[in-house]
Amino acid sequence: MRNKHLFTGIACIATTMFCELAMANPDVTSREYKRLLDPTLFTYNTESTKVANYFSAFETVVEAAISRDVTGSLSLDKVRTVKFFDTSGSCQLNALGYVFRERIENGNSEVTLKFRSQDRYISDFEDLSSATSGAETKLEADWGINSAGYKIVYGHSTKAPNTRTINDFKDINTHYPGFENDYGFNDNLALDLVGNLTIHERVYKGAEIDLGSIDAEVSITLWYTSSPSGSQSPFIAEASFKYEDPSADYTQKVVKRAKAAFDSLLTLDSWNELGSTTKTQSVYQYNSNFCN
Repeated sequence: MRNKHLFTGIACIATTMFCELAMANPDVTSREYKRLLDPTLFTYNTESTKVANYFSAFETVVEAAISRDVTGSLSLDKVRTVKFFDTSGSCQLNALGYVFRERIENGNSEVTLKFRSQDRYISDFEDLSSATSGAETKLEADWGINSAGYKIVYGHSTKAPNTRTINDFKDINTHYPGFENDYGFNDNLALDLVGNLTIHERVYKGAEIDLGSIDAEVSITLWYTSSPSGSQSPFIAEASFKYEDPSADYTQKVVKRAKAAFDSLLTLDSWNELGSTTKTQSVYQYNSNFCN
């Protein structure tokens, strides 16, 4: 957050160059590796079986790649709705590199404002400070695949408990005063549901990859366009694993094993989606007229 740099800078005035360098080196406290799967291979009524089948293949290739164990099994962990909001006809948040998302689980709402950039310094300098009690901020590296190969995007985000009904920019400005100060969007500017899409999310968890000093948590995420039933397929399926360190003190062995594990997933051709989009991009593309 911006205040972090301000206070660090004050403490470092008239001291060493090392302190200045430390100030300009934002900590990436979370690293996540994501691979889209072919959603037509999954259906609601065979979901757990298909997830188990994929995880069996996942376990085999990852263990062979890093010579370490993948433990546990995947079971349904989260069932919630996900909504993205932006300005209809212009998508001003997306144009700035921002995403505003609401998740509702067991009747409880949580909002997240996230800025994404391929430059971690640019991402970190965005002011995501929140005035809401219980808000949490992080800087994360998301690994994905596009037509040119690997794509790494740095997401600076703050999630916050929410009791507001999302209608306009006041709902963002109230939670995130730093964003309001920087961009000055009028409180009354309407926010609309991107693509008029309410996502029904089902997340499978429970397995871990032994990377050495840190374990990575494995997830399978399925997004449906309506409350799923019968033989309905999700419109997005994604496999991922992530690991975190609040001090960002990752060892060389950990990051190399994570990269090797991710490489191994690319060999699962029969499972992998051919496209190179992301979950968020898929939402914005769901209704091609929303941003135009």
